[in-house]
Amino acid sequence: MYKTVPVRANFSDEEKVFWEFQCQQANNLFNSAVYYSRQKHYDWLKQQPEAYTTYWKDDLLRQGWKAYKCSIKYAELCKELKENPNYKAMAAQSAQQTLKTVAESITSYNQLVSLYYKGQVDKPKLLRYRKKGGLTAVTFPKQALTYKKGLFHPSISKESKTELLTEITLEAPDFIDPDWVREVTVRPCYGQLWIDWVIDDGKQPVKDNPHLDYSQAWSFDHGGTNWLTGVSTQGKSLIIDGRKLKSMNQGYARLVAKHKAGKPDFYWDSNLDRVQRKRNNQMRDGINKAARFIINRCLNDRIGNLIIGWNDKHKSGSNMGKRGNQNFVVIPTNRLINRLEQLCYEYGIKLTVTEEAYTSKASFLDEDSLPKHGEKPSGWRPS
Repeated sequence: MYKTVPVRANFSDEEKVFWEFQCQQANNLFNSAVYYSRQKHYDWLKQQPEAYTTYWKDDLLRQGWKAYKCSIKYAELCKELKENPNYKAMAAQSAQQTLKTVAESITSYNQLVSLYYKGQVDKPKLLRYRKKGGLTAVTFPKQALTYKKGLFHPSISKESKTELLTEITLEAPDFIDPDWVREVTVRPCYGQLWIDWVIDDGKQPVKDNPHLDYSQAWSFDHGGTNWLTGVSTQGKSLIIDGRKLKSMNQGYARLVAKHKAGKPDFYWDSNLDRVQRKRNNQMRDGINKAARFIINRCLNDRIGNLIIGWNDKHKSGSNMGKRGNQNFVVIPTNRLINRLEQLCYEYGIKLTVTEEAYTSKASFLDEDSLPKHGEKPSGWRPS
């Protein structure tokens, strides 16, 4: 199974300067690819007779370019930008990975164009530039890594290698076998550099676990103070406390508000980076521990089904007041469900994410239907 292991990097001063330079070159190359794609696309649009027209958006008649699919491909980007100085400053395969990111974004844009003309999404926008002088991730596939004496040596371009005084290496965590490594990414994150180790540990997902009873189930409902309330078909129950998460979120909001007092809305600095990093790590730790606790409970009770109640987009536009939104909306329950999906896939537990809207009104014994959140039919009535 493929997994991603994020590790905070501990580089020397020279290594840190090198990796920041590489991330900056990747950012510049990304912008160069976006510039080439946009210019060629708009040059093509100018040749179309009805490309510039009027259209409706939010009950307003606007004027602009019609949405057409972009024809730029990855091979064309490589051909046109291989002489770019930012491309040459990076290892060839790392630069190609950056261009692949742009090509994948163009593919996503083309898919949105199709959905736009079907009336399923708003008018999509062509790729935007990243912040000038910023940093973005640098990716090394397995072919660009050499393993020697317990260390991985990434490929370095000739232009960059001549300026180095020390050898650039990456050390994998002890629990990662070198043969597992498939890709390594060095990325900036709130003022720090992180290394993402993409590994394949050789394990296969379990489809039917013989040690589990698939006629039994654990079912969970999410909330605020009681983050998760669960009951099983074996008559057991549990509550995962959410007060600690609420407290950490309140502390985070209080520190941010204090630091940004009297400053513009978009003000940000290294102190806020530190506060944001701490909050993100706390949330991620809580998610991982809660997910592991639930999975272990299913395995210990030999239960093969896990049911989670969830309504898509029910937090969007929530208006429960300042304190209510802070205590409920920012709790990352959806990320917990995503983590449970990964673990259930690994252990052979069947996860069901079901609609929970109107469950307090509908009657199971009378076989009332459960409409989706925000899609209740006009004539629907509970028993």
